[in-house]
Amino acid sequence: MFIAPDKIGSKYRFVNLCAQRTRQILDGAEQRLDLPIKKPAYVAMQEVLAGKVEWTIKETVAPEVPDSGEILQVEVGP
Repeated sequence: MFIAPDKIGSKYRFVNLCAQRTRQILDGAEQRLDLPIKKPAYVAMQEVLAGKVEWTIKETVAPEVPDSGEILQVEVGP
């Protein structure tokens, strides 16, 4: 079982960060660690775990839904 570092917070965010960093490496970005294994996905994981990849969480605001006071009924079936 993989437990993501506290700074990352979840294994899903870790996978997303690694995938984005792997794409950067494949597109020609320089590696930030000197590792014996040169596979882009492995390098990306090690960089994320070592804290060499900077990232932020983009805050989004949910759109406001006006309260019209109406109740919408939907019938499902034949």
